[in-house]
Amino acid sequence: MPSPSHPLIDQYVARHGIPEAVRADGRATVIVDDKYRVHLAGTHNGWLAISARLCGLPPAGVARDEFFATVGQLAAGMLSRQPSACVVDAAEESLWLQQVVRPDTDAVGVDEALGSFANALSFWSGAVQRAA
Repeated sequence: MPSPSHPLIDQYVARHGIPEAVRADGRATVIVDDKYRVHLAGTHNGWLAISARLCGLPPAGVARDEFFATVGQLAAGMLSRQPSACVVDAAEESLWLQQVVRPDTDAVGVDEALGSFANALSFWSGAVQRAA
C-alpha cells in the first residue's frame, strides 16, 4: 500500500503534471535541467527535504580526510549564500546536497527553493569532481 506523500509534494507534482514522480513510499523523484536527479521527501517535523546525491565517498583514511577538508572549506564558504548544505548519508557512503523547506511555504516558494537548489547542485556537482 502506498504511503501518503507530503502536501507540498502533492501540490508540486499536480502543478507540474508529473504524478508519476511520486514513489510508493510518498517521496518524489524529479529530473531537474535534464540531468539532476532530485528527491523530495517529507521530514518528521513536517518540513520538506530536497536532496540529491553528489558522489560516493573515498574509503576511510587519508583520501577521505583530504576530501572532507576540501569539501568542508567550500561548504563553510557557501553557508552564507545558499540555503542548501552538504550532508553524509547514514551509511557514510555518499555525500548529498540537502535543503529544507518550511511546511507553510506556498507553491511559488517551493519552485523558488527547487531553483535555488538546482543552482547549488550545479556548483557542487563540479566541486566534488575536482575535490575527488
